[in-house]
Amino acid sequence: MTDPIAATIRARRTVKDFTGEALSRAAVEALLDLANQAPTHRLTQPWRFYALDQAAIARLAIYLQAEPAIAAVPDPAKGAAKLAKLLERLPTLGAMVLITWVRDPAPAIDLEDHAAASAAVQNLLLAATAADIGSFWSTNPALSHPLTARWCGADPAAETTLAVVWLGRAAKTPAAPPRKPLAERMRWV
Repeated sequence: MTDPIAATIRARRTVKDFTGEALSRAAVEALLDLANQAPTHRLTQPWRFYALDQAAIARLAIYLQAEPAIAAVPDPAKGAAKLAKLLERLPTLGAMVLITWVRDPAPAIDLEDHAAASAAVQNLLLAATAADIGSFWSTNPALSHPLTARWCGADPAAETTLAVVWLGRAAKTPAAPPRKPLAERMRWV
């Protein structure tokens, strides 16, 4: 008998090519409910999810094109080309989720909260894989920009964007990337 958790972890891939098929709000909310179960020290639950369906993604694309500060990041010379490539891909997504974490002024708590929000992102990616939905953890500068977060409803003064997760039906699933042997990455103490 195969362990379903191990099988899901091993099957997870970064998918960047999607079919354009919409994902229902119920499907996205089911994934986010599992992301919301992530471990969190002190029970701060610092993650915030801003879900975009295809209509919202289309509106976001218009906003990204109209906001000159976004097209200039991170390098004005390359920003326009990166934005054009992003705008080409956005219509293929079934949905998208911008994930932030609420910042804490105490450095130790902020670090714990960053880790907790990262665990929520991993839960989302694994839940998507288990539901046969492709996913991609994006840190694209235009999507991670504070103005984009504000457009989605986040408060950039209190929250920092951690990830923008692309979701959809995979047009193709990439092969497993090479992994270095565990023996090179661990040591019994």
